Amino acid sequence: MVSFLDSDVGFVEALTPGGGSWEGLLNRETAESYEIPLEHFPVEPAVAGALAWSAAAGLTPDEEAIRQTLTGAALFADQLSAALLAALGLPGAT
Repeated sequence: MVSFLDSDVGFVEALTPGGGSWEGLLNRETAESYEIPLEHFPVEPAVAGALAWSAAAGLTPDEEAIRQTLTGAALFADQLSAALLAALGLPGAT
């Protein structure tokens, strides 16, 4: 699930059927301008969680692309959200 703050920031939360979970933040630089504490959304645990989530779903993730979406910037956070879905290996995601 991705929740958006004014189309500027995306909060990512994911769960697996086995109980695994991870969370991430999209558009970190913009999040900083909203005074969102970035330390609550460390990048490397989010990348590891995303990789595990993708593997649990039987998908083929792109680790570097996942890292780029979780550290990158875009005019609108939904652009990064779409890129994250593709990086996770979801079929049909662009």
